[in-house]
Amino acid sequence: MVSKPLVSLLAAYCLGHATLVQAAPEISSLQSALTILKDNDLFEHLTPRTASAILVEASKTLPEGQAACSALSETLWAPEGQGQDFSKGLNNTLSYQQYLGKFSKNELYWIAPTADKPCRAITGTGEIKSLHCGRHYRLPTLCTHSAPVSNINTSNPAPQYQITVNTGIHKITGFRDSAGFRFDGVRYAHPAQRFKHSTVFNSPGSSDALAFGNMCVQGDGGSEDCLFLNIATPYLPAAFSGRSKDLKPVMFVIHGGGYTHNSGNMVNYDGVNLASRGDVVVVKLNYRLGLFGFLATHTNGAGITGNYGIGDMVTALKWVNANIAAFGGDPKRVTIGGESAGAGSTLILMASKAAKGLFHAGIVESSVGGYSTTSIRNDTPTLAQAHTAFQGLLNASGCSATAEPIHCIKTMPAADLFAADTSVLWGAVKDDIHIHSTRGPPVASREYIADVPIIMGLNRDEWAIFTSPEFSGYNGSATSAHEYLEFSGGENSVFGKIQERDITEFANHPAFPLPPGDPAVAAFNLTVRVLTNGFVRCKSWSQAYLLAKNRKLPKIFLYEANRAHQPALFTVSECEPPVGGSPADEYFKCHSGIVDANLGALIWSGLMPRDDLDIPFSQLLVDYWSSFAWNHEPNPKKKYLEARGYWNTLGQVKKTGEWEALKWRNPTMRWLQWDGYQRGLSEVSQCHHMGLGLTYLEN
Repeated sequence: MVSKPLVSLLAAYCLGHATLVQAAPEISSLQSALTILKDNDLFEHLTPRTASAILVEASKTLPEGQAACSALSETLWAPEGQGQDFSKGLNNTLSYQQYLGKFSKNELYWIAPTADKPCRAITGTGEIKSLHCGRHYRLPTLCTHSAPVSNINTSNPAPQYQITVNTGIHKITGFRDSAGFRFDGVRYAHPAQRFKHSTVFNSPGSSDALAFGNMCVQGDGGSEDCLFLNIATPYLPAAFSGRSKDLKPVMFVIHGGGYTHNSGNMVNYDGVNLASRGDVVVVKLNYRLGLFGFLATHTNGAGITGNYGIGDMVTALKWVNANIAAFGGDPKRVTIGGESAGAGSTLILMASKAAKGLFHAGIVESSVGGYSTTSIRNDTPTLAQAHTAFQGLLNASGCSATAEPIHCIKTMPAADLFAADTSVLWGAVKDDIHIHSTRGPPVASREYIADVPIIMGLNRDEWAIFTSPEFSGYNGSATSAHEYLEFSGGENSVFGKIQERDITEFANHPAFPLPPGDPAVAAFNLTVRVLTNGFVRCKSWSQAYLLAKNRKLPKIFLYEANRAHQPALFTVSECEPPVGGSPADEYFKCHSGIVDANLGALIWSGLMPRDDLDIPFSQLLVDYWSSFAWNHEPNPKKKYLEARGYWNTLGQVKKTGEWEALKWRNPTMRWLQWDGYQRGLSEVSQCHHMGLGLTYLEN
């Protein structure tokens, strides 16, 4: 047994040196909000901006400030530490706190003493002052921040980096890395019951959020108990009292994957750098996929109405609205968004009364539609139409031969049921719970759509990755565009089975002249152009145009990305610069090509810079996206950029001008690249000739 005097001695030693690991402190016990001060240039371990600290915001005496640092297993920050020169990061991070109005320019912060200056403080401009120790000054405190950089391969949730948040119902222990506080694997819904809608998790108790939760059932595993989300935040309030002035906007990220695969745990969806650089709270979620998320039927008594994955998103948004303030997020400023299926989900939620009031803006990246739905009109199937896939599953699983087929599919082991699934596509249906119309997001009718601003856009050559021989399995040598179009989009192809017209007519169409050069290369180029239009571009332009024309949304900001860096787990050679070349050379800007960049996760996910613009471009995207979350405008404010020292973005904003909102009489978009600009919508004439013109969704 350890004696009480020894316990006191150990506590005193810990207070002075912070070398002993202790239980994770609860944020309320510190009686102060915490901010991680990191000048995040997205260069990760390569950054020259090495000075960082934890700001204990409440005014405290020097011993109280030391105690707060010690509770975090840290010490008072010192400018003499290795890599901790004030000008290498704290200058910008403290000037930003002044910009926010939290502290004045002349504010003093406690820092570590020296032999000749036992009570030292530093100003927001880096001036060190010696204070009289007997006067009991009360100041905010700068603590060291020793947590390491996380990346695709490693994170360190060691006890000394842990912190506990109390939502009022449940205590959740997360940890910090170099960029922010992380709470990974937070349960947002009670364990899912098959073919039943989820409900918000609200049980008392405590849990760890130190590692990702289960992903939902898919091809490489997963579990039906998978309804977890991951939170990244640069700021934790002391105890939420109902005041929102210091809370940060929330960016609610919905992963892509065709509603059949991926999760919020995906490495290139990591949100800690977006949270850090953008000063936002990032939430990523898992939702049920494939048949477990979207099986539906009109069969009487089955009670299988589909949209369980969409319902999970609504449940997660409800959890966020109830609990995110404890993590520094403002439930009154939630931006939902995602790429591919995440973009489609954003549009669905915008048209869902079940999600009404749960979010306030949307970001729609590479929403797939047009040719990729059961109807070129982008209609949503009914329960009766969804019954075909339901019956196919009953037959393939063997359940149709049992006495109780419905009971059979509801109780069969998940792995066996998944193995029996033969459906090509899964998606939302009109269930009159979450989706109320067969028309898709209403662009012209009086049907409900959330009155929120959006960013919407695509990558220049979306469908190149699917058209690639590496991806599609095409082993022939195309001698004509007709041949390549037939393989990639004709009636015998996967995509051909889900479209309503023969697209080989565009092989000799005057709107699609064959590019010069090698016939096989020309055929590939033309095919990519047609399919990118048919599956992504034309539908996006028509939606945006009609939403603006019919005044359905307050503001719409369109873009087309002409620079991309394909995720390491989803790429082909056509989507990369030529070997020995650079991103300045021509290559295809493919589906998912800006996901890592606009989350600030390039180096985090293992994508090293290919030239000296990859990281600045990622900075620009993060600054556009986070500005939209803050202000519902993607144009960052000049004083904000100056306060944060975001000089690359400031230079681009000055040089390239404002990203303009869509005006339907003269529709324009942002050509998204380094030195980008505003220009007219691309391929409008081609979309018209394909029967997918600007008004096709209305007509």
